[in-house]
Amino acid sequence: MLMTLAIMILAMWGMSVLLRRQQRKAQAEQERRTEEALVPGNWVRTVGGFYGTVVEVDGDVVTLATPLGDESLWNRRSIAGAEEPPFAVTDSQDDQVPDSTEPDAVPDAADAADAAATAAGQAATDAAEAATAEQENHDR
Repeated sequence: MLMTLAIMILAMWGMSVLLRRQQRKAQAEQERRTEEALVPGNWVRTVGGFYGTVVEVDGDVVTLATPLGDESLWNRRSIAGAEEPPFAVTDSQDDQVPDSTEPDAVPDAADAADAAATAAGQAATDAAEAATAEQENHDR
């Protein structure tokens, strides 16, 4: 019985050693790929989901730029790896957004906000006119 218990403990220890080695190898491979990606001009993704292009690497500080040119500083350990952003622009004509001059153009957020503000303003005007008319009827 004692011998069986010792064999089971030894087997569990052996499996944990093998698993730790595999985890270290996988982690080293991931770190190697991340290091290779930290070259100016490459797209990277941070662990927080931020996409940017590498501008400069200075020790543990990585400078990333947005598509608009804004730069931010990140710790090297926060870089998840090299990855193109999901919003990358393609050159194909099929993927282009229609012009606002076309009759079937999709309205953008600014147009929707303007329409909502106009509707709210019209509703407020209608309510004020109704209140004025009711007051005039009440005064007669």
